Amino acid sequence: MKYPLTFLICLSAYVMRTASALTISIPELTSQPIVDGMDDDWSKVAAVNIPLHKTKADGISNVPQVQLKAGIYGDQVFFYMVWDDDSHDIMHKPFVWDNNQQKYITGPQREDRLALQFEMTGNYTTDWFSGQSFTADMWHWKAFRSNATGNANDKMTIISRQKLLRTYKGMAADGEPLYIQRPMDAGDKPYKTKRYRKKQQALMPKYIINEQAKGSMMDVKAKGIWKNGKWHLELSRKLNTGHDDDVVFVPGKAVKGGIAVFNHSESDDHMISDTLIFQFQNKQTE
Repeated sequence: MKYPLTFLICLSAYVMRTASALTISIPELTSQPIVDGMDDDWSKVAAVNIPLHKTKADGISNVPQVQLKAGIYGDQVFFYMVWDDDSHDIMHKPFVWDNNQQKYITGPQREDRLALQFEMTGNYTTDWFSGQSFTADMWHWKAFRSNATGNANDKMTIISRQKLLRTYKGMAADGEPLYIQRPMDAGDKPYKTKRYRKKQQALMPKYIINEQAKGSMMDVKAKGIWKNGKWHLELSRKLNTGHDDDVVFVPGKAVKGGIAVFNHSESDDHMISDTLIFQFQNKQTE
């Protein structure tokens, strides 16, 4: 099983750092953004720079910060993020034909990714191995496996001291075991793997995208555009999807969360934020 990732998100009118977490205010927007990865709809919203740090000292990921804008419009929340990336990585583990072995082997290419996470229950932290138990909503945007369908993969992260089925077993900071589970939300699988017995092209995709996928798994709309050495990513979702596997955002209430950026890297090699608090502002009355 792969190592876990971590995430965050958001922006707004002002930012206030407390002793424990960065609190980010999320205001009501005056117009609805189009989820297209462009910044046209965000000129009137202030940006906040969210610092990131490495999960692996010798890792290849090296993105110092994410610039974030966010807001509420109607029954939806919107996010717009920009981060530096000098390479446009949109292939993920393709099969490469090896003439010596006369078979396909997994290539070194890895897609760029960004993940957001929001507390649902328990005591959320971006440090999964702190020993704290929680359930969080995870939005995982992938430059190859999700961007083509205009979505981010929607799933959950469950960290527990109690043994769970089909989990990754890790060690908490206190030396005791903990269990990590990352189930996908209900609905169709967004992609499937494919194998090739005979040579076709020198490079063949491992993952086949399900462009007709439906269900809670596809709740998060997302579009990323890479230009001039930066990724520009826009996401949106209903404040309340009505699905049990999704976090509910309530105007006037706060939610803990985090963000992770993967620069064509493996899952244990990424940049993460500290734990954040997203304060959703009350909607203005008519």
